[in-house]
Amino acid sequence: MLAVETSQSPFTRRSIFRRFSRRDRNETLPHHSPQASSSGSFRPVSRKLQRRPADVPACMPTPPASPKRHIIAQVEPTKPRQLQMITHIHRIEIPPKYQTVRDPSKRHPSAHPPLRVLPTAMPTMAFPGTPLIRPWDVFLPPSQIFSLYLGFLPEDMSEKWFIYSEGPDQTGKLKVHFHRSWTGMKIAELFVVMDVKGEGAGKILGIKWDGSAETNRMNEEEAKFMIRRTCSSTLGVDLEQKK
Repeated sequence: MLAVETSQSPFTRRSIFRRFSRRDRNETLPHHSPQASSSGSFRPVSRKLQRRPADVPACMPTPPASPKRHIIAQVEPTKPRQLQMITHIHRIEIPPKYQTVRDPSKRHPSAHPPLRVLPTAMPTMAFPGTPLIRPWDVFLPPSQIFSLYLGFLPEDMSEKWFIYSEGPDQTGKLKVHFHRSWTGMKIAELFVVMDVKGEGAGKILGIKWDGSAETNRMNEEEAKFMIRRTCSSTLGVDLEQKK
């Protein structure tokens, strides 16, 4: 009785995992028996993945090295920028609420000689009603007589007096008039006599003032005090009564 060897069907499929599984290197392909070949049966040759030998020919190009993913660079820390500050100081002078009356003796010297104030420099009014007259005996040096002679013309609202003189005549009589600069109202008048032939000294002989309701019924003492203070602050003339 003969035993017939059945070959594996050529249509037998292998698993994909089995197909790519490693096998031993010493495994050889199965030998085909002459009987099988003679009988006309076909056995498929199993294929095996093999590694490429390490000794690669020199003619084959070498792939370039892969670039580095990270580049390490040393960066010096930047110094903080120092800002330059420029300070501007602007000085603003605020005038006082009440300005002091300027002193004529401290005026800046001018290249031109001082001019005498004219009666027509400002609008004025005469005494209202009947003024009061009283004697007054005050000696004045030539410099103070000259200040009364020149008078005073106000330049701003803080200066409340407008002063001018008339004369002197041949006998040396001089009249000094005191008006309010705001209204032009006449407040007082001085009678002065001066030495026109000598050095120019003189004296006050009397005073005339407005004693009406416009000046709150000003009496003699009040009138002399007002003129004394006005001459001192406006003209720089000190009136000292002779006793």
